[in-house]
Amino acid sequence: MSQIDAINIVRAYLKVLKQAGIIIDKAFLYGSFARDEANADSDIDLMLVSGMFDTDDDYVLSKPWLYSVQVDHRIEPISVGLKRFNSDDTSPIIELVRQTGIEIQG
Repeated sequence: MSQIDAINIVRAYLKVLKQAGIIIDKAFLYGSFARDEANADSDIDLMLVSGMFDTDDDYVLSKPWLYSVQVDHRIEPISVGLKRFNSDDTSPIIELVRQTGIEIQG
């Protein structure tokens, strides 16, 4: 699967989330698809940033997982609060996404 295919899958997934009432402020493809180095076994690494995720409620934070399998089982979403994404300077994964992620518009 190509990077373009992964981006199209992410866009379809973002539509499903929107229909479910999950508001995503920013979505970033990262990892092998962002580097255009994916192979047949690669997951679709995705960081979802939302003000809805500025919480410690595990159910809210894990909700995107419930919808990922409806679109593609390879989607591996990570939910991050908007405040944390904008202010965190210690998380390696957030820094990686900021530096190398591809922002996907839904």
